[in-house]
Amino acid sequence: MLSFDGELSEQHKQEMQKHGNFSQENIADHYNELSSHYEEIYLRAGWHDPLKCAELAKTCMGDIAESAVVLDMGCGTGLVGKYLVERGFKEIVGVDASAGMLEKARSKGSYTELQELFLGLPDTFPENLHNRFDIITASGILAEGHLDNKVFDEMLMALKTGGYAIFATRTMYLTQYNYIEKITELEKDGKWKLVHDVTFDRYDKLEEEVGRFKKVEAKAFAYQKL
Repeated sequence: MLSFDGELSEQHKQEMQKHGNFSQENIADHYNELSSHYEEIYLRAGWHDPLKCAELAKTCMGDIAESAVVLDMGCGTGLVGKYLVERGFKEIVGVDASAGMLEKARSKGSYTELQELFLGLPDTFPENLHNRFDIITASGILAEGHLDNKVFDEMLMALKTGGYAIFATRTMYLTQYNYIEKITELEKDGKWKLVHDVTFDRYDKLEEEVGRFKKVEAKAFAYQKL
């Protein structure tokens, strides 16, 4: 089991301060560099989003988790996949823009399929991912310098009717990057409905602010496609 324990060294803190100083144009290069020490830093800081997404996936699927087909969007080093397997999920597809992160995910042995993919482009979202999944998970992609709210359209494209889109983000980002505007619009249009949400603290292991990182409120949601 991956540990959330241990102190952050000064080197860890320096690496954390680099995170966020990038744009969509260099996001893959950024995460390729970060992949070698991503988990070592962020689990120690209190990065609970992957676990919360996996827990909600289990809540939604219950005893039929084993038969569910999951798409992990922005799978990174494979933390969500690892936690899903621990909860009985067996068929998990992961996509990410970073080859380095995908290599780390592959080493965990949790994914049945991995694909290098830039998300947030609904017009070119791969046909082989359409209407295929019972669960979508997304941990870490709704953030500064990452994806805008068009990624929610891709979630709906990928889900089967009745499937669940599960994602986590800082509470402040919901309004700052217009995520809640799109989420609410899709709900009003009858595309999906909220079935679960949880509030939790992110980076709660930090004793002091590190660059732009400090203890913040975060939320995880499960929306069911109608």
